[in-house]
Formats: sequence, structure tokens, C-alpha cells
Amino acid sequence: MPATSFTTKVGSTSDVRPSKSEVVVVSEPETGAQLRTKGRLYLLCEVAGPGSPTTGMQVAREVADLTKQEYYYDLSGGIEVSLRRALRQANRRAYQKLKEGRARISLHIACAVVVNNEIYGSRVGAAQVFLVRRARLFLPGDEPGELADFVHRTSAREAASLGTDGDVVPKVWRQTIEPGDTLIIAASALIDGLGAEALKSAAVTLHPRAAADHIHNRAVADGVEGSDAALFVELTQSAGAAARVASAPASLKEPTEVVIAETIRSRIDAIWRHRQRIGGLVKTAASPVASAATKGVAVGLELMPKRGATLPRHPDTARQRSLRQRRAVTSLAVVLLLAAVGVGGLAYRDYESNRAGRDYQNAVLSAEDSLASAHRLADRKPPDPAGARARIAAALAKVDEASRSPLAEKGRLDALRADAALLEDRLDGVVIDLDRIAAGSKPLQIIGNVNGLYVADPGAGRLWRIFGDPLQTGVVMQRGDKGVGAPSLLTWQSDVLFVLDDSRKIWRAEGNQVNDVTPDDNTIWKSTTAIAVFTQNLYVLDAASGQLWKHESPDSISFTKGTAYLATPLVPNTAASLAIDGDVWIVTTTNEIQRFRRNPLALTAGRVDFTPKWQGETVRPAAIQAVNGQTNIYVLDPAARYVVQLSRDGRELLRVALPPTLAAATAFYVSEGSRVAYTVHGSKIVATSLDR
Repeated sequence: MPATSFTTKVGSTSDVRPSKSEVVVVSEPETGAQLRTKGRLYLLCEVAGPGSPTTGMQVAREVADLTKQEYYYDLSGGIEVSLRRALRQANRRAYQKLKEGRARISLHIACAVVVNNEIYGSRVGAAQVFLVRRARLFLPGDEPGELADFVHRTSAREAASLGTDGDVVPKVWRQTIEPGDTLIIAASALIDGLGAEALKSAAVTLHPRAAADHIHNRAVADGVEGSDAALFVELTQSAGAAARVASAPASLKEPTEVVIAETIRSRIDAIWRHRQRIGGLVKTAASPVASAATKGVAVGLELMPKRGATLPRHPDTARQRSLRQRRAVTSLAVVLLLAAVGVGGLAYRDYESNRAGRDYQNAVLSAEDSLASAHRLADRKPPDPAGARARIAAALAKVDEASRSPLAEKGRLDALRADAALLEDRLDGVVIDLDRIAAGSKPLQIIGNVNGLYVADPGAGRLWRIFGDPLQTGVVMQRGDKGVGAPSLLTWQSDVLFVLDDSRKIWRAEGNQVNDVTPDDNTIWKSTTAIAVFTQNLYVLDAASGQLWKHESPDSISFTKGTAYLATPLVPNTAASLAIDGDVWIVTTTNEIQRFRRNPLALTAGRVDFTPKWQGETVRPAAIQAVNGQTNIYVLDPAARYVVQLSRDGRELLRVALPPTLAAATAFYVSEGSRVAYTVHGSKIVATSLDR
């Protein structure tokens, strides 16, 4: 006797709202062979834990797709073997992904397979599979065919989450289907928040889709934290295959449009058969009307006025003929005068137009010649920047003159201005202008390592990477991605970047991984003037309180609560810049360099004497760079436009002048290996050689 055939009605919370922390898979094959051999697969993968939900959803989606693929692909064993093998493959993939990403998330998976008249169920983690039979809620038992009443269960089957252990052997439960059974797959957070009885009540009283909608609304109303995913599958006995494959009875009724067309055609044929009789009746009725109309037209013509007869005219006299000739000559003279004035006006307009065109072309050619001369002066060995700037100024003056012409070509003039701007940037040492890439760019800090330069740009909301030869730009972090705000401050240790955004969150970027490593007590920071990382510890300079907060860490990922690192705080709102190379260097708003050092027997750092020995005019530093791997320290004087190299005992070694035509520098970074000082002027990054 063939097995009983069942039909399913499916309802899922993913149908009423977008998935936020779970992946729901409903696979019902369309081919009869696959439906009989592999059946219908229903799967729920839940993401839990404090980690990034975006990363968790990516792993959960990959695990769910792998489970489905492995289950349907495996044809070597039965349902139980295929399902267990697919879950083991999914567990290995989850273990690998969680280990590589170091994600603080946990995955819970539960699935069920409906084949012919049997149900197969399994799970790994806290997600659960229920069976509602005759208004009672059952759990899968430990043995095939065993049901455990949820109300009278004696123990809770706790399983490790998916990916915790590299190799697990999940149990597969099997049960025969009875008509009217309802299968429920639910997330652990939903079971803990609403209870299993709420799921049973919804399954017994509502259609599966309505039950899913009801459970979602209950979860929102009760404030359930985590995933509220639930999958309801109602199993009912099929009416039979004969009814499904029987052909539809042939319709004997003609279509409506055929009936309408036949009716119209029959009525037209009936009228056409009487056309001769109808024509005679119309002619007889129209005869009196035609006679009356003819007479009316004749009377109207008779009443119209008659034109009088033409009388002979007297012959013209010589005087009249002479008068007519003089009038004709005068009229012709006036016409010729008007024509001459018009021709003269057109000629003057053409002359003015040609003169304006000549003046415009001369101005443009002069501007192009001046720019070409400026390029030649800039390409000389050695270059002549003063002469090149004079040629650029002359070219821009000619471009402004040409722009006032009515024949001005905006595109051509804009190209000349852009060429002049690029040449000026080249003379100033500008390597890149970020405003040309992202409008509104306002970089605040620049650093460098073996991978290139990194620029924190809160104006464009991006962390830029500048690398390569020729230079290329890339975006490491961008406002809005993964919850990142606008990058404001920047520091680094080796090839790991630490970024502070405008919402006071610390982000750790390594490779293509961006993680939130903000300390739990970041509220102790009254302000964030600068940050630094040294030996995996985070230092935050708080100008408002005059203190330097230290957050220790064993791995630069999790930071402890902050402690005050300065034995004597600075005067509030005076700290401006920070650098740490073992000692702590702080530049104040009064252009003073203060040096702090920790005694090995103390937990705080005290100030030590440091007096710079300038070789010329006194430098007023606004920013400082002290890197553990570099020999010297460097300070930036934006007012005097200098980058100054100092030994660690305070002796001035070198003073490098910055371009005088650009805005004052706001940040700098010096690469001792390449002997180049990089400074930020507005949205432009300038490279100045230390050997110049």
C-alpha cells in the first residue's frame, strides 16, 4: 500500500518583517522524484551574542546555504545520514569562520525534513523543534519515534552552539506523521521570552502565516531581546493524485466575444436585405425639401446688391503723371535709405563680433602660452618656481579677461584654470587634493606605516589610505558602514590602526576587519584631544580635565577601565597634541613642550625637564611626533610654516620650510626612512623633502 501523501501550509516571521538576526530556509522541491527521495527541508539559523550582527548574518547565511546544498547533494545514504552529514559540514564551516573572524557571536541551528509520511528533526544549539499533535506540545525524544511531552519533560537537552566545537555528531529524530500535525521551529530568544505555550496556542488556533504574524507582534509588544524567528508548518492529508492529474472538462459554452460578434453580424445582414426599400422611402421624403431649398437659394441671390456699371475715366494730364513719378521716386529713395542703414548696422555688428572674437582668441592663446612657459620653468633642472608662479598669474589674468567676453567657452576656460591649479599644487609639493575626490573634505590627522599614509577626514566621513607610485587612494573606513561615525583622530601600532570617530567610539582596523574596541568607561573622557597606542595600551588625552587616561590591554582588543596617568594634571583646556615613545610628550596651547616619564615603582608619570635649544628664531610648536622606532622627534610650527627636527635632548637639528602660498598646516607626519615631511593644508596633502 503506498504511503499517505501530505500537503503543507507554511508560515514564517521572515514573511512579515525582514530578517535581522536569523536565516530561515524553506525548500520544497518542485519535482516529484526529489520530493519523494529527499523531501521538504525547513531550517532556522539564529545569531546571538554581543558581536557584530552584520558579521553574524553573513556567517549564518553561509552556514544555512551549505546545509541545504550538502543535504540535497548527498545521495549516498538515507535521510538520517544525509541530514547528519550536512549539519556536521555546517558546524565545521561555522567553526572555521568564527575562529578566523574572532567574532563574539554564537549560532544556533534547528531543522526538520518532511519525507512522505515521516518527519526527521535535528538541532545544534539552543534553537528548538516542536511537534503539536492533538493540541499537545511535544519535543523530539532521544530515540527514533520517541516523543517527550513538553509539560512533563524531566530534563533539558542542552547542546553546544554551532561552531563551538570543531566536530560534533548531532542526533537525528524521526517520527511518523499524523494528519493535522503542526511542526514548529523557533529561536531560543523567542522561547525564553514568550514561552512554548504561546507557540502552541498560535499553532492550534491560527493559520501558519497568521500564527507567525501573531508571534512576531507578541514578541515586539513584550520586548523580546534577540531573534523572534519562528517557522510553522501544518501537515494535512492530500485528497489524492487522481484529482490532481485529471484533465479539465471541455467547455461547451462559446466565449462571450464570439456571441457578441455573431449578434452584431446578424442584425447588419437583416438591415442590408431591405436596402432598396429604404432608399426609395428616403428619396420620396427628401423631394419636397430639395425643391424648397433650391427656391430659397435663388431668392437669396436676387436680394444681393448689384455692382454699378464702370464709367469711362477722363485721360490723365501731364501734371498728374509728373506728380505720380515724383512720389514713386521719393518712396524708392526712402526704401534705399532704410536698406543702407540696415546694411550698415549689420556690417558694424559683424565688425564688433569679429573684434570680440579676435580679442577672446588672443586672450586664450596668451593664457595657453603663459601656462606652457610656466610648465617649462617648473620642469627645469633646477626648477624656477618664482618665474613659474609669475607665468601662472599672467595666465589666470588672461583667463579672467577671456571669461568676460560674450563668446567665452566655459569648458575651455575651466580646463585652463584647472591646469593652472594643478601646476601651482605641483610647485607647492601637493601630492593629492582630497577635495577633488570627495567634496567637503577636511582632514584632521595624518600618520604613516609600511602600508602607506592614512588620513582621518571627518569632513568626508572617511579614513583614507594613500599608497603606491603613482599615488592611489582607498577608503579603509566610511561613515555609516558597520556603525562607524566620522573618523576624527588616528593612531597606530605596527600595521594595526586605531580610529576615534565623532561619537567617541574606538575602532580597530586590521586588514579588512573593522571592530569596535571602545572601553566600557569612555564616559570619563570629558573631551578627546588626541589618542595614542603604545605597547597595546590605549592613551586618551582629555584637554577639558587636563588628564591623560590610560586603558591597559593584553591584546589591544579589550581595554580595561581608564586610570589617570599624569601624577599632576595639566591646566584644563591647554593640551593640544600628544605623542608617546616610552615617554609622554604633550604640546600645550601656549606652545610649550612638556615631557613626562613613569617611575618603575609608580603607576603614574611625572614631569621631567625638557628645554628645546633653538638654532634661530624661537619655534612655537602646535603639534609633535615622537615614534619609538625613529631616532629624533619632530614639531610643527604652523604660524612660521616650519617642521623642526629635534634630538631627544632638545637640540635643534633641522628646520624645513613649508610652502608659503598654501593655508597654514593643521597636521603633519615625518617619514625618516624616506626623508619626507607630509603636512595637511586644508584638503591638500603636501610632501616636503628633509634634504631640501
